[in-house]
Amino acid sequence: MHETTMNLNSSEIGILLSALQLVELNEEHRIAKEHGSVPTLYNKLYTELEGIKYSDTQKYDHEASY
Repeated sequence: MHETTMNLNSSEIGILLSALQLVELNEEHRIAKEHGSVPTLYNKLYTELEGIKYSDTQKYDHEASY
């Protein structure tokens, strides 16, 4: 397996999360056999999105304190 790093913004991650929610169960099983778990990927992306939102909140809170 090859890994790569990509820079995605919160909107792009949101698109991927939305698309993953639309995957039907039979397709999810096929994808799992060929590539891996859809829920695992969803959770990984969701966690990343939450981290982005948290860091943005911290950034704005820090800026507002001046």
